[in-house]
Amino acid sequence: MFKKYDAHIAGYYGMQNSGDDALMYATVWGAKEILHCESTSIGLYNIDNSAQDQPLQVNRQRPLYYKQAFSGQNRLTQYQAAIQSKGVIFGGGSVLHSVSDINLKRHLMMLAGRANSRAVGVSVGPFQSIAAEKACTAFLNECGFVGVRDQQSFELAQSLAPQANLEKTFDLAPLLLYAAKQTLSNSPRQGIALSLCPVAVDPSGCVDEKAEHKRLLELCHLLESLYKSTGEAITLLTFNGHDQLGDWKINNDIKACLGNKLPITIKAYNPNPFAVLQDLASYKVVISMRLHGSILSYLKNTPVISLNYHEKCQGWCTQIGLAKNYQFNPQCLDVAGIRQQIEQGLEYGFAPSSLIVADALKSALTNWSTSHE
Repeated sequence: MFKKYDAHIAGYYGMQNSGDDALMYATVWGAKEILHCESTSIGLYNIDNSAQDQPLQVNRQRPLYYKQAFSGQNRLTQYQAAIQSKGVIFGGGSVLHSVSDINLKRHLMMLAGRANSRAVGVSVGPFQSIAAEKACTAFLNECGFVGVRDQQSFELAQSLAPQANLEKTFDLAPLLLYAAKQTLSNSPRQGIALSLCPVAVDPSGCVDEKAEHKRLLELCHLLESLYKSTGEAITLLTFNGHDQLGDWKINNDIKACLGNKLPITIKAYNPNPFAVLQDLASYKVVISMRLHGSILSYLKNTPVISLNYHEKCQGWCTQIGLAKNYQFNPQCLDVAGIRQQIEQGLEYGFAPSSLIVADALKSALTNWSTSHE
């Protein structure tokens, strides 16, 4: 059968998340520059608002919808893309955890060709059900190549599918530095930025409003004390701009709580990850809960205080060798400890991560091949 595209690229793209935007551009770059795909298509939500300033180097953008015109519309769109492609590339992120999503990926590989399909820079689990775990086992065995970004996921994948073509690789986001169309400049640094997200949930999976309010007050106390001791302006970043799941609520609540006590700026979600990367290079330090808030800051050598709300954040800190005293638990915030680390860092310099960015780039490239010059 004639195949119109060398690859169809699939992920959580266009969903107003700066981390996924970075993974999208990195995946497109890898497909073109390393796999030498001359023609590609991609599934994309919010197709009119994505990639505004940096057009994606793909031949076909296929629109996906939050509100489908009929049940299965997005599925059929992706099936058509897979049938027309020689393989599917699942580019980055926490994409192997729910049974319906994993089985959709398996169907796409079946239609395009399993041997030529690959998952790059992905994490595995935690699974939502036993059925999801079984589906993931099948996916790992069927996919031509699976590059797993963290050690915990790699060990889990090996235990599920020891015969699968698995490699311990790295997050894809560092490849954004290669994908940049122009050199990203280093501007004078000023201010402290925060990349926050809602996390507190009760046993039923709903937001624990009491716990969230407690954390809000702790964050406000932290910002007040930081401004008082450093005089640095505060910027709240919106890494996720989703109407319901985004960072807007906690950012707005902080600003409302603090009122006019200190200068606070809220930066809106930006669909251009290169602009986000450039912006992160302008701060003296970033306090980040968002995983890719930490990763993109690291790429521009911006010091990070990591609030590890999830095991993936802890895993990243371990991978790059972030100092233990720069890692904190956001659910029981050590305000004095964070302030002390930032004050000392601003005064005497922050300790660098043990993994240099050049080595992170080499590790990110292993998602596309196990050997590189």
